[in-house]
Amino acid sequence: MARMKVEKQSKPRKLYKAVKGDMVDEMLADYINKLNCPVPIARLGNNQYTFGTKKIFAKIINGKLVIRVGGGYMGIEEFMMHYG
Repeated sequence: MARMKVEKQSKPRKLYKAVKGDMVDEMLADYINKLNCPVPIARLGNNQYTFGTKKIFAKIINGKLVIRVGGGYMGIEEFMMHYG
């Protein structure tokens, strides 16, 4: 009798669901879901999130989503390159 090889299919990553009306959360969710970010992200409230084990603060400056890093802010793309 021949054995059949059973391959495990990876589960699709659960999409991050934004709070409606929260522009920061909606922009973050859009970016994370497009990127299919492997790092778990959870909303703590008031523009604060956990990114893996790191606590981050996000806001919108000049129409762009930025993350607080040190004494300044870093664009989401640059943040993800460094920390994602």
